Amino acid sequence: MKIYKIKLLFILLLGTIITLPVNGQLTDSLARYLEVAGKNNPALNADFLTYKAALEKVPQAGAWPDPQLDMGFFLKPMDIVGGRQIADFTLMQMFPWFGTKKAAQTEATHMAKMAYEQFRETRDNLYLEVYTQWYILSTKVEQLNNNRENLQLLKQLEELAIRKSSSGGSMSSGMNNAAPGMSDVLRIQLEMIEIENNIESLMSNIAAEKAKFNALLNRPVEYEVIVPDSITKVAFIFDEGVSISEIENQNPMLIMFEQEELAFNAKSEMDKKMSYPMFGIGLQYMLIGESKTTTMNQGMTPEMNGMDMIMPMFSITLPIYRNKYKAQQKESRFMSQSAREKYNNTLNLLRSDLFKLKQQLDNAERKIKLYQKQEQLARVTYQLVVQEFVTAKSDLTKVIQVQRQLLDYQIRQAEAIAEYNTKVASIQKLRSFNSLNQ
Repeated sequence: MKIYKIKLLFILLLGTIITLPVNGQLTDSLARYLEVAGKNNPALNADFLTYKAALEKVPQAGAWPDPQLDMGFFLKPMDIVGGRQIADFTLMQMFPWFGTKKAAQTEATHMAKMAYEQFRETRDNLYLEVYTQWYILSTKVEQLNNNRENLQLLKQLEELAIRKSSSGGSMSSGMNNAAPGMSDVLRIQLEMIEIENNIESLMSNIAAEKAKFNALLNRPVEYEVIVPDSITKVAFIFDEGVSISEIENQNPMLIMFEQEELAFNAKSEMDKKMSYPMFGIGLQYMLIGESKTTTMNQGMTPEMNGMDMIMPMFSITLPIYRNKYKAQQKESRFMSQSAREKYNNTLNLLRSDLFKLKQQLDNAERKIKLYQKQEQLARVTYQLVVQEFVTAKSDLTKVIQVQRQLLDYQIRQAEAIAEYNTKVASIQKLRSFNSLNQ
């Protein structure tokens, strides 16, 4: 088990550096937050303590049965041949059948490894939650910046509309006598009010998402979370064969069922050994006092009068009621087969999840490319319609329509990137985050 502890420590250390950027790491970064979550999350710490507790069962399973000491004292010493018996002490040590302790230790070891794999599964689920929440936050921040950028575009458009209105005449005190083009200015201001409301709503959403993110790290909700100004698509190459192989070899749930099967196999062997006799070796010590009535006629010499007696002892259990032992062995075999079936079922589900995630990943990638092209075209179109608006070749309706399209494509692109990155993290979770190389 020492080797297993070293392996655990290595994996924990690996988990804190697998996401470090090549050129270094900021004080607050995704890699840093994953490390904090791994150290502070209560659910993860609970599973780790459960694993440590399971390790302590291994030496318990391999311990010898406690020796038994029986003591008896005579309130009135009893006359026997050779003296008067005062007390009787019996010490007995039982020994299970050969190999029983080893089988029990093997079972406890596999059970501890099951607890460790449950810890890994909890850790992977936590990491996936951190990744997902991080991408949600990054999306909200980028959408906030997109709205601010569009607000600046509207302000510029407002200035153009004001100049256009001023060139057409001066504004009078009454609305009925307003200068030509003033309605365009008001329509732009209405759009600006809506964008400002979007900005306030996004800032409120970001605060709520940060609180949820801090909860994963077991930190106060008011802690600041530093996220990038824009979300970028992570580099990822999908290899079906490699992914399936890594799932089979590294997924914690699969390994846990493998260990469960091995544990019940060991228990079946232990049950078989326990159906054999147990042996006991001991000593009986009789405390004998001198007897005044002892005579040479009784065949005892004076030297033997009052001599304590020591008698070696041997005992053996007789497991003659076989039904319970046979039932125990059948129970363990059935549970072992059950673990194997759970392994096969989980493997099928994981393979299905992998292909579903790959399909979702491809869809997200297509949407990213689509929205990138649409955003680029919308930017060019926006510049053209603004020029046409200034030269009175186009009205404000077209400008606002294109401006809304530009903002919509920017928002959808950020959401598509977040979806893609989340699916990548989900695929990596199936393979266990130990295999990350980003």
